[in-house]
Amino acid sequence: MRRVLAGVDGDALDEAVAAWLAGHAVPDPATTSGGPGPARAIAVDGKTLRGSGPAGAQVHLLAAIDHTSRQLLGQRQVDGKSNELSAFQPLLAGLDLAGTVITADALHTHREHAYWLVTDRRAAYIYVVKRNQPTLYRQLKALPWTKIPVQAETHDRGHGRYEIRRLQSG
Repeated sequence: MRRVLAGVDGDALDEAVAAWLAGHAVPDPATTSGGPGPARAIAVDGKTLRGSGPAGAQVHLLAAIDHTSRQLLGQRQVDGKSNELSAFQPLLAGLDLAGTVITADALHTHREHAYWLVTDRRAAYIYVVKRNQPTLYRQLKALPWTKIPVQAETHDRGHGRYEIRRLQSG
């Protein structure tokens, strides 16, 4: 059994299982009614699997998860956090992204990812922008945020920080 499992291509197995699960998922009426409603949203995020190996050699996965159903749509093993960037497009390439909103953390806030999503895949995106991209950060900071109504707001404490998140649209 061990030799059989060791010979399995993990990415191919992930794709096969995700495709099978997607074929058996119950559609969400809020996103498939054909009328106005929320767009389908997919979160892309990477995680290191604690305890999966010695420090520095632990397994790191990049995953795509449906926000509403919390269904895993796909995942890829990557060599550390830095290689998440090169796995972003291959992870999402097999999914129908038209009309979908992709959310990702600041690591994926890159023009190439945004351009690929919008032009090639007809999707939208929500990215986090931090101060490590000073030009973009300054441009966003200069927008007239006080004139844009707040639609929703949350306050959270975790990971050693206090976060305020606001959804604004005008």
